Amino acid sequence: MNFEVDDLDWAMGELLQLFARANRVGVPPHELDRALFHSAWSVLNAQRIEVRLRCRDTLMSLITRPLLFQSGVKSVKRYANSLAH
Repeated sequence: MNFEVDDLDWAMGELLQLFARANRVGVPPHELDRALFHSAWSVLNAQRIEVRLRCRDTLMSLITRPLLFQSGVKSVKRYANSLAH
């Protein structure tokens, strides 16, 4: 699935669902659907920094069980760092 830069609402909706599902099953969101995750995440990276950070903060707030992620807190940091650039 390919998103356009102006598809932020759609991309954010897909990411919210992936992060919520990932939290329930205890795996990193990108492992549930890699293609969808990377397509949607690239839309976030194309936004202004204020928008990127707000979206990232919203997504990070969904992770309530980070100890179940295979990479632990590293996964959260990796997502945060990729949006910071």
